[in-house]
Amino acid sequence: MGDDNADGHAPSSAWRSLDRVNATTFAPGDRLCFRAGGAWTGTLHPLGSGSSAAPIVVDAYGSGNKPKFSAGASDLDTVLLMNQAYWELNDLDVTNHKTSLADVRGIAVRGSNAGTLSHLYVRNCYVHDVTGEVKWIGGDTASNAPGVTFKAGFDAAKRTGGIVFEIDATLGTARKTNFDDVRVENNVIADTSFGGVIFKQLDASVHWGVRSSAGDATWTPHTNVVVRNNYLSQTGTTYGCDTLYLADVRDALVEGNVTKDAGTSALELYYADRVTAQHNEMFGTVRKASGADYNGIDSDKASTGTIIQYNYVHDNGDGVLLCQLSFGDSVVRYNVLVNNSRYGINLHSDTAAKNVTYNNLVYFDGSASASLVGTSGDGSALAASYAFTNDIFYTTRRSDSLATGSGVTYRSNLYTGVTAAAGDNSAKTGEPLFVNAKARRSGDQSGPAFGSLDGFKLMSGSPALNAGVTIADNGGADFFGTLLYSGAPDIGPYEAP
Repeated sequence: MGDDNADGHAPSSAWRSLDRVNATTFAPGDRLCFRAGGAWTGTLHPLGSGSSAAPIVVDAYGSGNKPKFSAGASDLDTVLLMNQAYWELNDLDVTNHKTSLADVRGIAVRGSNAGTLSHLYVRNCYVHDVTGEVKWIGGDTASNAPGVTFKAGFDAAKRTGGIVFEIDATLGTARKTNFDDVRVENNVIADTSFGGVIFKQLDASVHWGVRSSAGDATWTPHTNVVVRNNYLSQTGTTYGCDTLYLADVRDALVEGNVTKDAGTSALELYYADRVTAQHNEMFGTVRKASGADYNGIDSDKASTGTIIQYNYVHDNGDGVLLCQLSFGDSVVRYNVLVNNSRYGINLHSDTAAKNVTYNNLVYFDGSASASLVGTSGDGSALAASYAFTNDIFYTTRRSDSLATGSGVTYRSNLYTGVTAAAGDNSAKTGEPLFVNAKARRSGDQSGPAFGSLDGFKLMSGSPALNAGVTIADNGGADFFGTLLYSGAPDIGPYEAP
């Protein structure tokens, strides 16, 4: 159907091919619509930019399945925007499957020598089966395997997957380039390697990507980024590592997402500043592609101002990994961390880093041997500053523990099944008296399973009620949305009304 010689202004005079679309420079306010149920092979790369008052919108028309775009055998990107601004991509089905792992992406948004590129939105898309190669920043090349490369360096690593925002040197590096006002919302992203949603900056000789200090003026992050209400699953690929990888971002919000069966981190922050991760559910993370980590949330190297709050993180290796190498600071508060098999919270930061962790539930009800709070590093990782306050540590494991070190302090926590931490002079012990901790379930494409977590509320008589200490700048609400405080502060993520 369609005719490339038609005017393309209505369904009755629609174009036929991607070649006709890609040869067109679109103007502010234009709408590029593809027929629902249609299918195209190749790269969709329309030209032009919109404006702040009139973005260019790509969408579907008619009824039926989302229009499907499949990359050809030699196409690296299925959908590509290059040095373009004010675009909105909606309701597309995107795949890029090769016979072997390759340098490929589903949706690629790229910039080079362009200044700030604004207003780039991807919404309600289904991005799936992208067979991207896996390249790690460091590691040991002795572990290289087909499609998996170690010690690739910052620029070459972690740049394949479902939806990738990156700056490269294709057109030169004279002008600082970054993205601003980016939204990735309400998408389903499945079986895309290396990652699901990726943000990267260029380092090369310009050093916009590698952050040498908290005040590094050369570092050029992407700004005002929102990643919201997406469902991301790596269940069907052994090469799907990070479902969400946000490197080089500032003022970012990650909320309402469900991530399942990642292979390194459900959410990894790297060279990031002022990122809030909230109301997400992360579960099922295991090690894939010979990666070192397997966690729900990782506040990683040189990341500052990280706030991790109101998340349900369960059945991963680590719940929260604080791998604040070089430097970094973070707040972990009002989260429910359940049955993470290695460490509920993994302390693996350098001595220049600091963290405060309060009013969380760290819970395990199995028989495996692991730690509620531990470290996968050496003793120096426990010399960074970590302060645990008003947390519930609950375990039925045969042998459980809480990491201690020169930088680790505990105050006013509730301990069940584990010895109270040394130095916690206001420690509480005993059963928390949960309403029904067994009622929990996992989220799906409809969203996080927060409605199943009311069983973690506390019954009358709990030693956690009215037993905590006041925290300033506490976020204003508990995990369940109750305003703080109702009377004296409670211990754990629930504030009794």
